[in-house]
Amino acid sequence: DAGLLTCQRRPGGLGHEQKDAAIYQQWKIDYLKYDNCYGYKVIKWRYQRMHDALNASGTHPIFFSLCEWGVGDPATWARPIGNAWRTTGDISP
Repeated sequence: DAGLLTCQRRPGGLGHEQKDAAIYQQWKIDYLKYDNCYGYKVIKWRYQRMHDALNASGTHPIFFSLCEWGVGDPATWARPIGNAWRTTGDISP
């Protein structure tokens, strides 16, 4: 999670990107959905930091999905940072 807390109110990834990316490499995860819960603002640099940490952490490729629910119009800036991004909030019936 790019914020101070996860969506479940557990400690978030902000400031722990290098450590988290190294653990993800060790676990050989394939997909990381990086939310912005408790991020308070959508700030591109938070996603850029995890992108850089993932790329520096090893050779196992990790699909990096940015999730900020389209608030900061990621279609205009996310292409060089992530592999996918959300453009809207949750869909409900």
